Amino acid sequence: MKSTTLLAALAMLAAAISTPLVAGDRAHDSQRDRQHATDKRTTDGFDHGMQEVPHSASPATPGHGWRYFTDPAARRAVVISPQGDYYYSRGKGLHWIAAEQT
Repeated sequence: MKSTTLLAALAMLAAAISTPLVAGDRAHDSQRDRQHATDKRTTDGFDHGMQEVPHSASPATPGHGWRYFTDPAARRAVVISPQGDYYYSRGKGLHWIAAEQT
């Protein structure tokens, strides 16, 4: 019975010690992966880092009317739907950020 208690205590101690270490590694990795882009907008509000991505979607196919922009150096992209919804991505999927104001 004492060996079971000792093993359980060691397992709890190992779990308690490893939790902050794992959290610390993750925080370090996210800081390393996150690259802060410099603001490339000029006084006229135009972001010169973004480049339009051409596509040839015909009216009968998905993607028709959508506009795609990317800034490969900053690892970011913007997608604009035909309805005027704006979607933003930093490489982990699109997130809705704004809609056309009526």
